[in-house]
Amino acid sequence: MMYYVLLPFAAVVLVALQSKLAEILFSGLVTLELSLIVVIYAGFRLDLWKGAALSFVVGLAMDCLSGTVLGLFTLLYVCVFLFAWFASSHIDSERLYLIAGFSLICSVAESLALVLICQFVFDFDMVGKILPVLAPQTLLVGVLSVCFFYAMRRVERLLAYG
Repeated sequence: MMYYVLLPFAAVVLVALQSKLAEILFSGLVTLELSLIVVIYAGFRLDLWKGAALSFVVGLAMDCLSGTVLGLFTLLYVCVFLFAWFASSHIDSERLYLIAGFSLICSVAESLALVLICQFVFDFDMVGKILPVLAPQTLLVGVLSVCFFYAMRRVERLLAYG
C-alpha cells in the first residue's frame, strides 16, 4: 500500500530531476529520459499491476510538467511498459546489450511518436531537426539504461544478501 502512496511523489521528483539534470548537463539541447528508463525497468522487473501503475503515474507527471498534449506521455509510457513486460519473457534481462538495444528501440519509437504527434497537433515541422537530436538522445538512453539496470541489479543482490 505504501508503494501506491509514495509513487506520485517519487514520479514528480524523477521528472523534475531529469529536466533539471538535462538543463545543467546539456543546456536543454538533449532531454534526459530517466523516466523512460524507469518504465522499461518496471516492465522487466515488476509485476503487471505495480508496473502499470508506475508507468501511468510517471507518464502523468511527465504530461503535467512538460506541457505537451495531455495524455501523450501517459499513453506512450503505458505502451512502452506493456511492450517491455511482454518482451521480458523473451529477453534475458541479465544480458545488458539486449537491454541497451531494447532501450534504443523504445527511445526511437517514443521520439518519433512525439515528433509526429506534435507535427499533427501543433503543425510544427520538426522532422528536419530530429536526427541531430534523436541520435545523441537514443545513445544516451542506451548507455544510461545499461548503467541503471546494472546498478539496480547490484542493489537487488545487496538487499537479498544483506
